[in-house]
Amino acid sequence: MLPSRHPPSLRAGLVALAALAALGVGAAFTQPAAAQSSVKILVNDEPITSQDVKNRTAMLRVFSRGKQGEKDAIEQLIDERLMMQEAKRRSMVASDEKVDEEFASRAKDAKLGPEKFSQAMRQAGFDPETFRDFLRANMGWREIVRARFRATVKVTEQDVTAALTGKEIPGDEPRAFEYMLQQIVFVVPEGAGSGVEAQRRKQADAFRGAFQGCDASLGQAGGAPGIVVKPTVRREEADISGALKEELATLAVGGISAPDQVDEGIQLVAVCAKKEIPGRTQTSQEVEEEITRERGQLLARRYLRDLRSDAVIEYR
Repeated sequence: MLPSRHPPSLRAGLVALAALAALGVGAAFTQPAAAQSSVKILVNDEPITSQDVKNRTAMLRVFSRGKQGEKDAIEQLIDERLMMQEAKRRSMVASDEKVDEEFASRAKDAKLGPEKFSQAMRQAGFDPETFRDFLRANMGWREIVRARFRATVKVTEQDVTAALTGKEIPGDEPRAFEYMLQQIVFVVPEGAGSGVEAQRRKQADAFRGAFQGCDASLGQAGGAPGIVVKPTVRREEADISGALKEELATLAVGGISAPDQVDEGIQLVAVCAKKEIPGRTQTSQEVEEEITRERGQLLARRYLRDLRSDAVIEYR
């Protein structure tokens, strides 16, 4: 699964890269001649080269502050080849645009722009493409695991109640909520240029400014091409994550979120209804999320183990 926003090793690596960028020092990476790179491992006939290993080893040494080396790099690269092969089989490969967004987000975490971030990686002795490869593999893998998780794993009220046993819960703790949400998507066709995306975002801003509630959204869209008003859906807070969860918590019924980029284009999310869930608190939701996360990680490990057991891995 994709590493959390700030796991200790990645956080340390981002800090180290930011320091390198500030100092402008380090062993600069240079692209080797093709003859210098040889096939080191085949994973289902897909090669991992000596240069792949060299780059990933350098990256891991930065991110782990020297605690991980070539052996860890090889294992990670094998896992990523298997993740990517499964993502391709399921048509769930992260697009270049999504990888660029994630790369820029990680750069922002390091208080750097994407170019400075890439420069810092080169100064640390590795090609930024190895980090992009890492992101792409893990982004696709996260979606694969989520899809499989939804189909196979359920967290029950009994699971949450058992996990809460012995925990002290304040009597005035905020309650948990469920929403009725409506998604309005301003479609950006695949392969469209940045001008189309900017136009769609401008349309979304205008729609948001004129929004009169969920019952009026279809009429407001007016059948305009490229604007899709989706059916209202019920979602509990625990089903929502990231910035959208935080934004929805601040919105009243009839409110609508700021434009956000999704796979289909630019989306707005309107709050059609909102109510407290009887007997549920923020603590119980946090416990449910923790159980879900742990089971998801276990599922991911087992899934990857099965892919490895079925793979033909040849060391050279």
